[in-house]
Parts: sequence; structure tokens; C-alpha cells
Amino acid sequence: MEASQILQMEIPNFGNSILECLNEQRLQGLYCDVSVVVKGHAFKAHRAVLAASSSYFRDLFNSSRSAVVELPAAVQPQ
Repeated sequence: MEASQILQMEIPNFGNSILECLNEQRLQGLYCDVSVVVKGHAFKAHRAVLAASSSYFRDLFNSSRSAVVELPAAVQPQ
């Protein structure tokens, strides 16, 4: 039996590359699973990205699976 091998790769600027790719997908409407409505304007988004970057969205998505989220007129940043 062969010993397992571990392949390690380094991708420079991986975090930035991922964010750029996710933003391109969002702009094209690809894989978006939620629309955020702000003052009547809808923005397609990736639920996982919003939840990973905001405790407000993380808490909201933990309590609701709705595909449309309407933000209150005055949302305070945390």
C-alpha cells in the first residue's frame, strides 16, 4: 500500500482573487442566492459572503431562509 502524499500549492493573493471572482459572479447574477433590498433597490448577493463579513447578516440568515431581505431604513453598521 502506498503512503499518502500531500500536495501543497501556493496561490499568491488568493484572498483577493477569490473576492474578485465572487464579485464578478455577483455582477453577472451567477450563483446569487439572496436579494438585499435597500430603499426599494434590489441587489443580488451571495448569502455566504454576506454572512462571513457581517454579524448582522449572519444572525439574519440563521433565523430566516428567505430569498429576499429588505433592510430597515436605518441600519447601523457594527
